[in-house]
Amino acid sequence: MGTLPSLAERSAYRFDELGSLQFARVCSLLLDPDLDWDDREHGRVALAMDGLRPPGGDAALEAPTLVVIAWLPAGKAAPVVLRGLVAEELERESSTRARSVLLLTNVVTDDTTELAPVPMAAVGPEQIGALVDSSSELRLTLPFVLGIRELGGLIAPELAARSTVDLAALAALARVFVPTRAYARAIEVLLTRRLAVLTGPPEMGKTALARMVALARLTDGWEAHECIRPEQLWAAFDRDRSQVFVADDAFGSTEYRPEAAERWAFELDRVLRAMDDRHWLIWTSRPMPFAAGLRRIQREHGLERFPQPAEVQVDAAALGVDEKALILFRHSQAAALAPSAVELVRAHGWGIVSHAHFTPERIRRFVRDRLPELAAADATEDELAASVNDEIREPTIAMSTSYAALAPEHRIVLLALLDVPPGPVPERELSAAMRRHAESGFMHPPAELIDRLTDHFLRPVPPTSVAWVHPSWRDLVIAELAEDAVARARFLERCDLEGILLALSVAGGPTGERLLPLLRDDADWDAVTARVARLASELDAPEAIRVLGALDAALEANLPDRSRSEALALARVLLERLAGMWDERRAALPVGALEAWLVLATRLPEPPAPPAVDRTWLELDQTEPVDVAARDELVRFDEWLVLASVLRRLAPDELVRFGFPERYDAILATFVGDAAREATADLEELVRRILQRLRQVAPTYAVAATQARWALAEKDDPWFEVRFETHPRLPEPAVADRVLVERVLRDLR
Repeated sequence: MGTLPSLAERSAYRFDELGSLQFARVCSLLLDPDLDWDDREHGRVALAMDGLRPPGGDAALEAPTLVVIAWLPAGKAAPVVLRGLVAEELERESSTRARSVLLLTNVVTDDTTELAPVPMAAVGPEQIGALVDSSSELRLTLPFVLGIRELGGLIAPELAARSTVDLAALAALARVFVPTRAYARAIEVLLTRRLAVLTGPPEMGKTALARMVALARLTDGWEAHECIRPEQLWAAFDRDRSQVFVADDAFGSTEYRPEAAERWAFELDRVLRAMDDRHWLIWTSRPMPFAAGLRRIQREHGLERFPQPAEVQVDAAALGVDEKALILFRHSQAAALAPSAVELVRAHGWGIVSHAHFTPERIRRFVRDRLPELAAADATEDELAASVNDEIREPTIAMSTSYAALAPEHRIVLLALLDVPPGPVPERELSAAMRRHAESGFMHPPAELIDRLTDHFLRPVPPTSVAWVHPSWRDLVIAELAEDAVARARFLERCDLEGILLALSVAGGPTGERLLPLLRDDADWDAVTARVARLASELDAPEAIRVLGALDAALEANLPDRSRSEALALARVLLERLAGMWDERRAALPVGALEAWLVLATRLPEPPAPPAVDRTWLELDQTEPVDVAARDELVRFDEWLVLASVLRRLAPDELVRFGFPERYDAILATFVGDAAREATADLEELVRRILQRLRQVAPTYAVAATQARWALAEKDDPWFEVRFETHPRLPEPAVADRVLVERVLRDLR
């Protein structure tokens, strides 16, 4: 259990907030999860035949030892109640003749001499809190304990300063979080594979799960970072520090973003090799964007280094009755409800928990927004039951009503948030988008409008950014915009790059079936085509790649014939504009932009003339052997091979015209011969990647390049070292579902 912190280092845990079931889980995990535990109304009981040493004690108790975990509501007459509980349990175990008692409880027990007729040790809240502080494993397994204490004493200030997560938001999340079986599975995957992919439909808690892993690791000396793109991961990455990275909505927010998949695909090999015992990566994604992103990785880059999805994928969709009951309990407890609202939760708890449309996010909204109103209403039991049912079954009705009630200038804020890059957006950038979409000036300053929407629609992200409270609100605003032809046309006429990408998006919405959400009729296609034509000349290479990729993904989807015809026409306009602009500039093209252009062109029955590639080839052309110990030469060589690979796949006649690979035999042969012998340790990863690329683009060198890669890989590859560590298991509930729900909600205060 580790060394107990000093009294000065201890921090008070509010165990009264947990209820009997969660308190019992904490204590049984601290003591011994493999004891034969029996559930009780007050907690748990077990008999230890070998005796136990009380936490913090010097000597073991005489065996057999009766272990009693007892959670009592605040205000109970603790000694009297505990004496009765212990006496009852001793009587139950009379046949075993327990010779000692170990009591773990959430109430202070100053005098235990009269609580039992046999020797007894009592462990109270202060000692249990100290044990939790000393056990990072328990905090990782049951991170809800981080919601019942102040976090300052567990996270060093310098660690918090280096991390990029929102600590205040994580602390608030810990107050309502319930570690589900999906959470336990994610921990198991991370311990063995260091990468976990959390998938599932919206509102099931994927993001919360990932962030709670990050918070638990923070309390164990790890840095925690949120990163939408791999370059953000590399900006924070430090081999000498323990770090956990959360890539929330890695392949798109509420729809698939092909450029996000491409970014991760390009860096995937390097990222996977960087993950180890002290570096974890968690991707979250809705199922459809993840499936589309994985297909893109496989098609463009192969899956040689990606583990089988079953090895790293965790489905967050399934929730057990015990998990739902605890989710309802934690949200209700954190809301500090009035007594009438508490009684309503208890009275209708089973109907809420057993509802087919139960999700953690719906319960959050229900408890925060609707429950106080229902509790205050003068309604019959049947009316209350019907209201509860309606609120959980059709939350989008209430959400739509909230959106419709907004003033036009407040609605502009939310529409503008659809036209800015994904993730937290600085208020200054959002304000610029608001002005772009506004019909006229605002009656109130943008900051005031944004503030008015905070907590219900938006959440602040320190220091000066905002984001959606939940992606479901983004889904709703998209759906409302899609149904309003006038608003749709106005949005398409004024939108920037992000709005165009939204209009062309696929695999969006709660079920992943939303295609081209803002392109409903000919007028919409005319508007987006005109907007793309105007913006094309302003696009830099990364922006061009994003639009080309979005159109390619749209044409890959199962579009109706009319939409496919319109998309092909738009693709031709974009390809022609970009090719003409690039040729006029007479400059070398980024290889990624050229590739995206050529990929989209293959979708057209009669593609337009491609941009000139001669300048790009000459910019990267290799005329001398590569110094394998020089990073800048290796990077240029790698990019040249990327270009060769693109041309081989999409414009093979161009590669023949350049005389590749025959004209470069001497340079390629020299590199393969020098690779394993002269590559320095810090360049091995890059050299290995180049050899893999060379195998694909120049088959003549496939055998030699493979042998060189083997020579570089003689040392163990940590990615494929699967460690079969066991993680503390959570005892399963041993009582009937409805009884369990009643027990959990009885502890609500």
